[in-house]
Parts: sequence; C-alpha cells; structure tokens
Amino acid sequence: MTNSLTLDHFGFLELSGKDSKKFLQGYTTFNLETLTPDKAQIGAICDIQGRVITSFLLAEVKGKLLLRMSKDLLATTFSFLSKYIVFSKAEIRDISNNFFCHGIAISENNSFMNVKHLENGLEIDLGNRKELWLNEREPKEGMCLKDWTDLEIDLSHSWISSENSQVFLPQSLNYHQIDALDFKKGCYLGQEIIARMHFRGKLKKRLHLINDPIVRLKDGVLISQGRKKTLAVLKNTTDQPIEVISQENEKVLAQPL
Repeated sequence: MTNSLTLDHFGFLELSGKDSKKFLQGYTTFNLETLTPDKAQIGAICDIQGRVITSFLLAEVKGKLLLRMSKDLLATTFSFLSKYIVFSKAEIRDISNNFFCHGIAISENNSFMNVKHLENGLEIDLGNRKELWLNEREPKEGMCLKDWTDLEIDLSHSWISSENSQVFLPQSLNYHQIDALDFKKGCYLGQEIIARMHFRGKLKKRLHLINDPIVRLKDGVLISQGRKKTLAVLKNTTDQPIEVISQENEKVLAQPL
C-alpha cells in the first residue's frame, strides 16, 4: 500500500510565446505579475458574467505557462481562449498527451506552493500533498481517489468540472480565501461583476464543508466528494452552519467556509 496515485482526471494546456503572460493576465482571477518559476498558483478563468469557466493550477516552465485543470474542460477552455489569443503573440495547445499528473500524500510542511523542477517534469508542494507533472506515465497505485479528494477538501481546494462550469462566481468557491482571487489586479474578463459582489454585494451562495460523504443533495450543488468529507455550494448569507437534506432524506450539518 502506498500513498500515491495517478490523477487521470486532470489534463494540461500550455501557453507559450512573447505575450503569453500578458494575454492570460486579462483572463485570470489572480495577478500573473507575481508568478515566478519557483511558485505555483491556483486561479480561474471566468466568462463576462464573472462565472468560473474553469479553475486550474498553474506553473511556469522555461517561459511557458502550464495550466492543469479538469480534463473534461480542456476543449471548452481551449476553444474559449483561442478566440482571443489570435490577437496576441502567444499560442495555446493541449499537451495532455505529453504531461501526466500524479499525486503523493505528505505531511504538511512550510514549502506550500513551491515548485521543484525535475529532469522529467516538476513537483508542486500543495501543503498536505504533492502533484508530480511528468512527461511520462508512472504507475502510481495504492491510494484511492476519494482519499486524495479528502486532502483537497482539507485545504478548501476544489476544481471546476464540466458539471458546474459557468455556474458560480469565484467567491462562491471560496477562491478569495485561498489566494486564487486578487481584487487589486487590473481588469480581466468578468472582473467588474466579481468586484461588485466583493465591495457592494452580499454573497448568497457559499462553499460549505459537510463532514459526511454525501452523494446527492436536494438543495445545493456538490463540488467535491471524498471518502469522509464533501464540499458543496449552498444558499446561506450567514456565517452559521445550516442543516441540509441529502437525496436519502438524511439531515446533515453544513459549515460555511
């Protein structure tokens, strides 16, 4: 039994060229001016209404930007960015056949988001786990995906999939609390609505932690479901926990994050 696994549900897009950072700066929720080759960054790409199209983990390798995201959103994201990138000195391509994502569970340490460059890829420290982005597939067996998801949930890390793309503002996914949303950077697509909610609005739909492996909810949207825990977006304008009902008519407590 090992503490590693292959994360086949993730894929990769690569942005390259002189203007790749400048281009992506206009479409991401975080500030690329702070990005360095030694640090990874969680972020999102939103539509004009401020709804998250996709979320990703990003690293810079030899001047190129690698975006790891849910594999079922690669085509959607590629198509969306391709409409605009033609006006920049930058290129985008799907490199999911060249890079493979593996996960390793670790004890928490002080190198959060640090990137270690390897001969065959890179290693990203995510606090309680590491992701290895390698240019060849390595057998990583022994850890269940649901256990990995519990590690993600422990740090409120969640990734948009095709099932919930273009549904939520990034604040509803708690991205402002995990440094994936910068309210001080310049303009980007959807920024006006996202900023208005932050400075003038009241968030009605928020990310909640449920300490049970819920499969379905009668109200709300499941975001991540592990072996022991669940993340869901629920209607709640307070900081107080609320009771929700599962599809099996069981009452469970949901704590806003």
